[in-house]
Parts: sequence; structure tokens; C-alpha cells
Amino acid sequence: MKKRRNIIPVVFLMLCSFFLVTFSVQALEKTTGRISSTIGIKLRSGPSTAYDRITGVPHNARVTILSYSDGEGCDDPWAEIIYEENGVSYRGYGCSTYIEDLETVEVDDVVPPTTDVSNSEMANMTDEEFEAYLDSQGFPESYKVKLRALHKIHPTWIFKGVKSKYTWSEALSEQNSSGTSLYNVNASAKEQGLEGYLSVEAGNYDYELDKFFAHDGLYWYQANSQTIAYYMDPRNFLTESYIFMFEDLLYNSDYQNADTVNKILSSDFMRQYTSYFMEASEKYNVSPMYLAALSRQEVGLSDTNIVTNGKAGVLSDGVDYTGYYNFFNIGASSSKDPKLKSLQTAKLYQWNTQQKAIVEGAYKITVNYVQCGQYTSYFQKFNLSPTATKGMWHQYTTNIIGLVSPSVTTYNSYNSMGIIDEAFSFSIPIFDGMPEKTTLPNLGNPNNWLKELKVNGISVTNFSGGTVNYTVTVPYSEEINISALAVNSKAKIVGTGDKILTGDSNSFSIVVTAQNGAVKTYNLTVKREEKKDDSDEVTVKIADVLSASGYSYDDYYLWNVTFSTNVDGLIEKLIKNYETVSVNVQDRQGRNKNEGTIVTGDKIIISTNSESKTLEVVIYGDNNGDGNVSAIDLLNVQKHILGYTTLLGSYARAADTNRDGNVSAIDLLNVQKHILGYSNISQK
Repeated sequence: MKKRRNIIPVVFLMLCSFFLVTFSVQALEKTTGRISSTIGIKLRSGPSTAYDRITGVPHNARVTILSYSDGEGCDDPWAEIIYEENGVSYRGYGCSTYIEDLETVEVDDVVPPTTDVSNSEMANMTDEEFEAYLDSQGFPESYKVKLRALHKIHPTWIFKGVKSKYTWSEALSEQNSSGTSLYNVNASAKEQGLEGYLSVEAGNYDYELDKFFAHDGLYWYQANSQTIAYYMDPRNFLTESYIFMFEDLLYNSDYQNADTVNKILSSDFMRQYTSYFMEASEKYNVSPMYLAALSRQEVGLSDTNIVTNGKAGVLSDGVDYTGYYNFFNIGASSSKDPKLKSLQTAKLYQWNTQQKAIVEGAYKITVNYVQCGQYTSYFQKFNLSPTATKGMWHQYTTNIIGLVSPSVTTYNSYNSMGIIDEAFSFSIPIFDGMPEKTTLPNLGNPNNWLKELKVNGISVTNFSGGTVNYTVTVPYSEEINISALAVNSKAKIVGTGDKILTGDSNSFSIVVTAQNGAVKTYNLTVKREEKKDDSDEVTVKIADVLSASGYSYDDYYLWNVTFSTNVDGLIEKLIKNYETVSVNVQDRQGRNKNEGTIVTGDKIIISTNSESKTLEVVIYGDNNGDGNVSAIDLLNVQKHILGYTTLLGSYARAADTNRDGNVSAIDLLNVQKHILGYSNISQK
């Protein structure tokens, strides 16, 4: 194991170079290590096991090594390290015994691309010279149209073309990962049809339940690929107000001052902290307008927000956060309680004054983003800069539209101050393989699945909304009726109703159009039996079907089903003697069940040419509906007997293992014996 025992100078403490103010490229030494312990290590506040645990650092995590110190509880020296997780940097001590593969590398200081054109020279360009300048920056024609218009209005603005280190498809694929690019769709947004902007891929949406899965808080869902493409496409934001998402975020004292910060903060509560935003700006060479607009976006302007007013009190984790502040919501992403996470970060870094929260928070944003090649708001969401020192996963926000509002706020502030034609410089990304254009998806719910499909009132056997091709056989008739029900009530169905049969086999299409226009077509082949004389018509009774199956039943329940019986096996036993019997299996939530094991609570829907009946499955001993008899079932019986809970319906019947009409100590004993292998619970 290789170890460096020397103390690394302070200038090397940062993950990215600190000295952007010099506007030069200088090689810096950075020492990194890998956590070798398979169970990770504890990051502590000092070089000893006696110090408090700050956080855990997992196996294989990469860390930055700052120095080594002697201490107790570690056979080797303690390493002072920086560990990053979800955009938050943790600094502390770890036992160097478990930090190996140390490597010292040189990294270049990150500086935004420059041009040889000043703002005054830009303003004095002829049309031909401006066209030549756009060509020199590599802008495609689809960019030039909008940049020409902006140049006419604001001739002093400088537009720099920045070739992304990734192709368009590479960038889009990365941003399409679940939880990476989120869109807020609450009840109000749902009514506006914004569900059409969300991803319906696995892990993000369930068609059968018509349910999107939140990745952050209650209403933050993964955006779909088309939505991501629209907001990632720079061409859609080359307007007067939106272009400020591409503004270079370095400090320019010529026009960035306390007055413009006051305009952005706009409320008396936030304006009292203007001097702190200016202090951070001057100290870390970052635009105060950017810091103010970002804070406004993250925490708002009101004095009622507990992350900025210092009045949090004791929160759900039992900790008192009174007097802690986080003006940039650092550490609050990807959580169901972002304010709690924000304040936990504030307490971790001891941001117990507004000044420390703003100045030190700005430092973290600067060192972790601006100075790592993410020197525009756009690059902080989409880390695609050619000088980026971190991967595409490194982003300040998961909010796919998080760039829009701060850009407008910044523009309005500059405009109201009369400085909109100052020396602004914009770094605008360009990609290989870009589409001709990008647009937002159609509004509306995307669900185009059917919940049920019936022929002559009888459910199609083993119907599932994800399967589109079916074949059914019906008794001879001149016509049939096809009916269907969509999962989402806003979807439209075409192709149902009375249908004429001509010949032995007929094909029908049932087309479902979601509210957002997405179309799904179900193909139904209907075969009809040969025509029979009336005297040949046989009426099939469900009682006969059940009797022939060997299962036991009454008006509500079906039992004598052995453990591990699967769906296909049960259906086969029910229909083996009858050609015109249809059986559909559903789980306890009413969802179609086409495979897997039959369990207590499953619903069996049996349809014949004369009637239909629904029975619930009872597997004695399985009172929790998982198909097995386990300690959970034993506990359920105990709670029922003691009156802590009440088993109902098929679950109560499954608990009554001796069939005496009561759930008692005898049933508890039967379950115990079954679990221990002394005897098996009979299903007959």
C-alpha cells in the first residue's frame, strides 16, 4: 500500500483549482485514494476513534488526501480527506490502513474559453464581420438565426461557441437516467396536462396502476427523453431573457454591484444580506448576480422559510436546528424532506450565522462547480463543458427547468438597472449529432393501456394491458359485442361495440389513444364454432365446472388449492373439460395475474356461456397472502386472538386452519407445527 506522509500545502486542498482570478492555466498536484475496506470506513471529525462520526464512506469511493496525522485507533496514520456525495463535500479523518491505490496527478486550472474580440469591437462589426465571427466560433446555421437577432438588439454581447466533449446522443442518454432530470408535477400541474412531460419507462411509471414514481419529494418525477432534449437544446433559449443561463459566471465589478443584487433579492428580508453576497463574490471571483438569483430560486424571498430564518426548531430527526442557515439549499436534493437535509448540511458545516451560510455556501458552489468547468448555469445542470473535471453525473440541480427562472430573474434585474448592454459574455454549447430541432411533448396523461377487454361480457382469458394480441373462440352467432375499459379515464377507445361475424375467423382492432395522443392498438381474433342445432346447444353451469375441477368452493371462496399451485395450473384444472369456459385471475389489488403462484386473496373469475362468478382463494395457513406459511402468519394469528388486529375475509378464513368457524389457540398451534415440520396444514 503506497502512502504519502508529507503535509500537502493549503493551495492543494480543493478538488478543483481555486485561482480562477488569475485567468491562467497552472498545473496543480492532487492526491487521491480509494477506500479498500469492503464495508467502507467512518469519516470522523478528528484523527482518532474517539472523535464523532461525520458520515460513512463506502467501498471503492474515491477521496482527496490532504494530509496525514498520528492518532489512536488506527495501525497507520490517520488521513485527512475530502469525500463528495450527491454534491456535498465532507471533510474529516479516516484510517489510512483502508485507503489504498494512492495516486498523485496533475490537474489543470479550469478557465472558460476566451475570444480575441472585445465588447466594443463586437459592437462595431459589420454584418459580414459578424457572420465570419459566428463561423469562427463553430455555430451551426440553426444557432445563427437567433444569434443574429440578439446581436441586432444587443451589439456589445459576446457569444462564444463551446464544443461539448460529448455527442448529443451521449448527453441525452446520461440525462435520461432515472432520477437525473426531474419535473415537478403536482395536482395543479397534472390538471394542466404536464404528465405528458414525464417518463413512462420502467422504474418511472406503472401503466397498470397509472402511477408515476417520485424520485425526490412528493411530486418530482423523471422527465421523458423529449422533454430533456428540449431543455438541453441551447437553441431553444437563445432569447433576451433565457440566454443568461449561458452567462459566464465570473465576477465583473463594472456592472455587478450591490444595487443589482438588491434588485434580484427584491424583498426586505433578503436584501439585508446583500453585503454577504458581495463579500462572497469578491472573495471567490464569482458573479453576485448568479449567487443572488440562485439563492432566490432555491429558498425564495420570504422570511418564513426555516432554512433561512433560523427558526427551524426540533425537526423529525429529533435535532434542534434553530440558528442554522442554508441560503443555497446545499445538500437538499434527492430527498423526501429537502428542508431537513438542507439544515442537516448547515449544521454539519456549522453555518450558524447568515454570513457564514452565504459566504461559505458560495465557496462550495464555486469550488465544486464554477471552478470545475461548470462556469455557466447551463453547465451546472448539464455538465457538458469540454473543460469539465467531473463526469456528467455532477450537476447542481435535478430540476430540468431549474435554469429558466433564474435566467429570467437575472435578465429582469439587469434590464431594470439599465445595464443590459454591458460587457456580457455567453458560453453556448454546441454538440455533434444534434437534431434539426427539438420540441416539448404533447400535454396530457400518457396512459394508453386497457384495463379490461371483454367479448359478449366475458373477460378475455389472461388479458393484460401490456399484451396486444389475443384470440378467443365463441359459440356460433351472427354478431358479437366487444367492450373495453381503459386504465385512465381520459383515454379514448375506438373499435368496441357490436360487430358482425363473417366466416370462421374475424379480426378486430381496438385502438386506445391516450390524452397526450399516444396510440396503442390491441388485435383481437375471434373464432366462432360451427353452427349447431338449437337442440345441440349445451348450457354450462359454473357449479359443474367447479365440481369437475376437484376444488372445494362455496358462494364466496375457493379452497383445496395446494401450496405452490401456479396460475396456469389452476386455470387448466378449471377449463379442462369445457371449451366455452373462461377463467381470469386477479391479485388482491384487482390487477390481472398471468403468472406466478396462487395465494390467499387472489380472485378467480369464471365465465361460461350462461353465467359468471368471482371467488376468492383460501389457502389455509397463508393468512398474509404470500403463498407460504411463515412466522408472519403465526404473528397474525396471535394478534387476531389478542384483539390487536382483525383478520377479515379470505385471510380470516385461511387463519381458521381447523375449520371450526373461529380463529383460536388451536389454529395457532397448527401454524406452529406446520412451520416446524411436525405436521402439514390440510387444504381439503
